[in-house]
Amino acid sequence: MGEKLFTLSFDDGTEQDIRLIGLMERYGIKGTFNISSGIFGRKTYIKRVGNGGKTALEADPMHPELYVNHYILSEKEALRVYSSPNVEVASHGTHHLVQSDLTKIQAEEEITRDFRRLSERFGCRIFGHAFPKDTFNGNVIDALRQNGALYARRVSRQRPKDLSFDRSSLILMPTCRHCDPFADELLSEFISAPAGRDDMVFVMWGHSYELDYGTSLACWEHIERMFQALSRAKDIKFVTNRELYGT
Repeated sequence: MGEKLFTLSFDDGTEQDIRLIGLMERYGIKGTFNISSGIFGRKTYIKRVGNGGKTALEADPMHPELYVNHYILSEKEALRVYSSPNVEVASHGTHHLVQSDLTKIQAEEEITRDFRRLSERFGCRIFGHAFPKDTFNGNVIDALRQNGALYARRVSRQRPKDLSFDRSSLILMPTCRHCDPFADELLSEFISAPAGRDDMVFVMWGHSYELDYGTSLACWEHIERMFQALSRAKDIKFVTNRELYGT
């Protein structure tokens, strides 16, 4: 008999992760936070664009309501925040660069250095990666394999056909973003579905800063309702991305 497995995969390592991890601990949710070891403490802003966002170096002082903070945790803060037993730390590239045009040397800098630094600082092996802006090439894939990565998460852009899962693939395709218009319906179907012969896997991805947007789907109230619904289900196992791969 298969299991019903749920995991989060959130990117960038911003200060909003503190509140999100607090909610995860309250409801027993587990997940993976993909961070970049070369930009600890960097402070920028994100401009609200619907349920998505657009990076901005500085907020417009005439229209501050259009922006949310994109403050990366300092290294000291990150070591404290991600020490939760509900959390796995994974790579997001040393400097969070677009990875589609990286040379072999650049890919090693972004992947190998990030894996090594995160492992040294957090005192554990790093098993996974999330591609910044969903970009990568063969050099990046080679560097991931050389570093023993079990998975590298992309982003989802449309509703999946099913909730099947292939542990033999390096590429981890998430099920949905927390603010997708179909996320609630898909999650409800997952919760109510009986366990089958094979595992059913729900991977929810996103960024915690998006929860400050205050829209109907990208807000703290929405994700807490999701967590509440999941916590009431008796047949769902909560895992990190690493645990999803049986490690």
